[in-house]
Amino acid sequence: MSLFRILKSTGLLRWRTEWRKHTGREHSTLEVDPRWRERARHFRSPPMTQELVHAIARISPQFHLRPTATSRSFWELSQNGSCWGEYDALEPLLTRMAAPGKVLEVGCGLGRSAVFFKKALPWKESTFHLYDADGPRIHYPRTGERSERTFCGDLQALREVLAYNEVENVEVFDARKLDNRLDGLPGPYDLVYSFYAAGFHWSLADFWDELEGLIHDNSIGIFTIHRNFETFPQLSGVASRMVTFERSLIKDHPHRMLVISRNEALLRPLDEATPPA
Repeated sequence: MSLFRILKSTGLLRWRTEWRKHTGREHSTLEVDPRWRERARHFRSPPMTQELVHAIARISPQFHLRPTATSRSFWELSQNGSCWGEYDALEPLLTRMAAPGKVLEVGCGLGRSAVFFKKALPWKESTFHLYDADGPRIHYPRTGERSERTFCGDLQALREVLAYNEVENVEVFDARKLDNRLDGLPGPYDLVYSFYAAGFHWSLADFWDELEGLIHDNSIGIFTIHRNFETFPQLSGVASRMVTFERSLIKDHPHRMLVISRNEALLRPLDEATPPA
C-alpha cells in the first residue's frame, strides 16, 4: 500500500486538511490524489483574485484559498480531478451516447463540469443551460423548502470563468428569476445532471415533478447523491443505476451517482463497467 493510502486510511490526511483550514494555511496540489495529476486539465482557473476566492469559499467552504498562484494551481487541479473521477465512472455511458442537443446542469457552481464536458467530449455544438443563483450563505434544503437561502453561487464569477475557458453555446439561468423552480426552463433536455446539488445538498424528490417535465423518453439524468439518500415513489417510473466514483483529494472517500432514464437500454453500458478497485 502506498504512503498516500496509508495516511488516508488512518485519517491523518483529513486531520491535516482540517488543521490547515483552521490555521489559515493554503492548500497544496500535493493534497490532490496522484491519479489526477497527469490527466489533461480541460478546466482552467482564471487568476486567483480576491473576488474569485470569495466566490469559491461560498460554494466550497472546505477550501481555504488565497489570491496566489499556489491556490490557483490547487483549485484548477482539484476541479479537474473531480471531473475526471466523475467521467471515469460514467465513461461507458458518455462515450456511447449521441452528443446531446440540449443539456441542463442544476446547481452549476462555477462551471467546472460544463467546461469539462465541452472540451473532453465531442459536445462543442451542444447547448448547455446552467441553473444557479447568487447567495450570501449556505443552507442546503435536503428535505425541500427552497428559499432565498437555498443558493450560494456567484453568477458574475461563473460567467467570468466560462469566458476564461472560451466555451460556447452556454447560457446561464438565474434561479431567482424563475422563482427558484425548474419548470420555467426551456426544455426538454437530452441530458440533465446535477453534481453535489439536487440529490446531494438539495432534495431530489422535491425537484422531481419539475424535472419530469424537462425530460423525454430518451433523456438521461445523472445526480450525485448523499450517503443517506433515500429513494422515493416517483423513481419507480424510470430505470436507474447506482455508480460509484472517486473524488479529487487524497483524503476523500468515494461518492455515488444515481443515473436514470425512461429508456433502460440507454443505461446498459454501465452494467459492463468494472467496479473501481
